This record gives sequence, C-alpha cells and structure tokens, in this order.
Amino acid sequence: MEIFNLPIECKIDKNIPKEVIYKNAEANEKLKRIFIDNVEKIRFMYLVNFSNSNIQSYISDKERFEEIDFIKIVLREKGKENIISELFHHLIPKSTVILLEFKNEILISTSNKRIDKERIIIEEVFNSNWIDVENKMLKELEYKKLNSTNLKLFYEDITEKVRVINLSKKLNCENSIKSENVDLLEELNKEIEELKVIRKKETQINRVAEIQTKLLKKIEERNKILRKE
Repeated sequence: MEIFNLPIECKIDKNIPKEVIYKNAEANEKLKRIFIDNVEKIRFMYLVNFSNSNIQSYISDKERFEEIDFIKIVLREKGKENIISELFHHLIPKSTVILLEFKNEILISTSNKRIDKERIIIEEVFNSNWIDVENKMLKELEYKKLNSTNLKLFYEDITEKVRVINLSKKLNCENSIKSENVDLLEELNKEIEELKVIRKKETQINRVAEIQTKLLKKIEERNKILRKE
C-alpha cells in the first residue's frame, strides 16, 4: 500500500480467504457470486494503532478509534465495487480504509461509523472515483501528510482528502481543491446538475430561460471559488 507510505511497523500483509467473508457475512448465493466473479484476492495490508504509530486513540460514547485497518481488494472487473466496499465496512467493526485495485486504477473507500448501544452503525460510506495510480494528488494521502493528532482525525483526514480528489477530478482541476471549500463546491455541483436535468425536461421557453439564468449564476459562483484555488 505504497500510496499511504505507512510505517513498516504497521505492516500485516496477510491473505484473507474469500470463504471467510462468505461465512462472516452469511452471504446468499447472489452475494457469493459477486465475490467469485469480481474479487481476485483480499489482503489485510496494515494496521495502525498507538503502539506502532504513536498516534493517540480516540474514544467517546459514540465513537471508537483504537485502530485503523487497511484492506486491499484486487478486482477481476469493475461494476460491483460499491457493493463490495459497503459489505466490508459492515463486516469490520473498526475504522477501515479499503483500497480496491483494478489494473492501474484504485478506488479508496472509508466510512462513518458510530456506536449505538454497543452496536456499530454505518452512517455513510465514502468511495472515491477510480483514480490512476500515477495521479499526483494521491501524494496528499501519504502518512506524513495526514493529521496525526489522534486516530479519529487521522482517519477523517483520509476521508476529507478522498473527497478533495473526487471533486478535483469531477471539476477537472489541475490542482487540489482546498478542504474548506469541499462542502460548498459539492453542494453547488449538485445544484448545477439538478438544474441541468430540470432544464432538459422543461418545455416552456420562458421557464427554460429562467432556469438557464439560475444555472449560469451557480456556475459562476462555483468558478469564482475555483479561481481562488
């Protein structure tokens, strides 16, 4: 997992048999077939905790960050990566970074988990787009560039940088977008895409003109932020 350049002390590098996943997930035949057809191999690559990284744990009533697991899944083909990543996040109670690999591309997956009466609840899964392994933005994910205040902030920093890479790629930005602008740009991008869909469906000329005006304002608002990057 050279992308993260994690310390050698954190290295595990052990194979996880697919059969173990079927059993623990109590997979039905459909899910089992997805694994057989799409997954080549699974490896437990790294484990980061206080003893091997000196990064403090973070424990509260609703969150536990005592270790972070890094799992690599080599795929035979694309198409079921969202199902596969979500299944792994449900199977592993600890905070996990999943790296799906297909040829010269990778997809990075993290999740937001909370504790509810000793049950682990997944509130959201964050998947990157497929990224070329030579993409220079991946350097922002190197271990030494991540927030090492505690394991919660370390993990959240990975998620935040994945969002930045996604948005930069979507908006075709050569440079990385600033983290503080990600929420606003994601919202603007969503509104722009929604207005495009509404404009396409509208048949009344005056309404099309009205929607177009709103659309151009949103695009200009987005571009204004990007020009400052």
